[in-house]
Amino acid sequence: MNFPVGQVIAKSALPVNFQTIVSELTKISFNGYLIQTVRGKCVEEGVLFFREGTLNACIVECLALNKILKGDEAIDYFLNQTRGNGFFQTVQLTRSQVDLVTAFDEKLLLANKINLKDLPKLIPSSFEPKFNIEESKSNLLEEYGLSELRK
Repeated sequence: MNFPVGQVIAKSALPVNFQTIVSELTKISFNGYLIQTVRGKCVEEGVLFFREGTLNACIVECLALNKILKGDEAIDYFLNQTRGNGFFQTVQLTRSQVDLVTAFDEKLLLANKINLKDLPKLIPSSFEPKFNIEESKSNLLEEYGLSELRK
């Protein structure tokens, strides 16, 4: 995923107390994004954009499956990733840069705004891989008429 380069203001290993991070970024009316990379059955990457301290847009990607989820469809995956093993960075942008990212792809926007009081209920207690790489491999073999190679 390619997004504007900004100032990295924090980085750490996952899992983290995501609710605390969001609360701090909300207090300072943060503009920018959190980017995280997690290893489940495959490598997942997620980006959550903040605009003036509110959760604004989201995208999650699994390159091994060539799968990209955006907006409301991606937020559950992103919150799940916060409990996985990996790392994250907090990158500060200007409000204009955040607006530009979402102007180029409006599907990233979160239509259902997340209330910070509801956030603890949305974050799972542990990481659960949501992308199934094995399923993709078998479908690929079938696609090329080689399903007998699965045996």
